[in-house]
Amino acid sequence: MKKKTTAVSEKLETSEFMVLGNCGMCEKIIEKAALSAGAATAEWDVKADLLKVTFNAKKTSTDAIQKAVALAGYDNAGYKADDAAYNKLHGCCKYDRTGAAGGAKSCTDSSQH
Repeated sequence: MKKKTTAVSEKLETSEFMVLGNCGMCEKIIEKAALSAGAATAEWDVKADLLKVTFNAKKTSTDAIQKAVALAGYDNAGYKADDAAYNKLHGCCKYDRTGAAGGAKSCTDSSQH
């Protein structure tokens, strides 16, 4: 009797977006937040302020990842972190917020929180 096997191939999507931050500590927090929101991989470039993520679109989205990063205190292309989250960041992680995330929604505006 033959065993039936099913190959499950999950297609991963890749997305890059701006996330403001300053240092290696920021990198760890930003990447951890992205992974907690369902990203399969997360790499933040401190010099370019760019987060590159791969994810299964059936399990999460760029929007969900951006929300998680904002909740961790980091303004990004989609969401502006609320002041309370930003103020909890370590001193070296407090980036310049002037003009940051111009058209981004406030993370507190979402009814999903």
